[in-house]
Amino acid sequence: MKLTLQFAALAAVGCIAAACSSSGTGTRLASGGTQMVQVTPEVRAEIRRQGHDPDEEICKREEQMGSTIPRKICATRAEWAARTRSSQDGVRDAQNNALRTRAPGAGGG
Repeated sequence: MKLTLQFAALAAVGCIAAACSSSGTGTRLASGGTQMVQVTPEVRAEIRRQGHDPDEEICKREEQMGSTIPRKICATRAEWAARTRSSQDGVRDAQNNALRTRAPGAGGG
C-alpha cells in the first residue's frame, strides 16, 4: 500500500509538472502526452466571475524534471485553471484511494 501511495504521489507530481501545448481546442494534451485538460464552461464562467478574460494568454516559466533550465509555457487563463483543477482532482483521488482498506478475506499481499 505504501508503494501505491508513493506511485500515486509521483503520478500527481508528474501531472502538475506537465505542460499544455497549443492546439486551439478545449482539450489540451501535454507535450509529454501525460495530461489531458478539458476547459469546461464552468471553468470559463468562474474566471469571468472573477473579472478576468478566460482567453487571455499567460506565459509562465516552469522547471522541468531532469533539467535546471526553466521552460516557458504559454496557455490561456482557462487552460491554466483547468490544469490546476485536474491536478487537484488527481491528488485528491490518490489520497482517497490510499485510505481505502481491503475487505476482510479479500486476499492479496
